[in-house]
Amino acid sequence: MALREYERRILAEIEHRLSEDDPDLAGNLRTFNADAPLSADAKPGPGWRPWAVFGLVSLAVIALLMALILTAPGLRDAPAGTDGGTATVAPAADTGSG
Repeated sequence: MALREYERRILAEIEHRLSEDDPDLAGNLRTFNADAPLSADAKPGPGWRPWAVFGLVSLAVIALLMALILTAPGLRDAPAGTDGGTATVAPAADTGSG
């Protein structure tokens, strides 16, 4: 957004008064502002898109890890009343009816 002529004149007057009142501060401000872009058309930083992509990828990775954890055998508790399938079965006793 361009400044109006009136605004430019006021800013020039402020700059002139500052230069007269405190030349050291005016010099510091000039060197500080030397790296600033002069054009109002300068593009801003990368914006929100890289953060959105990073967020989506992070959510996908977390969802996949959770799916792996929940579907992995032996990591969840066994149902009540069972020992989780770790019991050994004794062989049947031979009754001699043969």
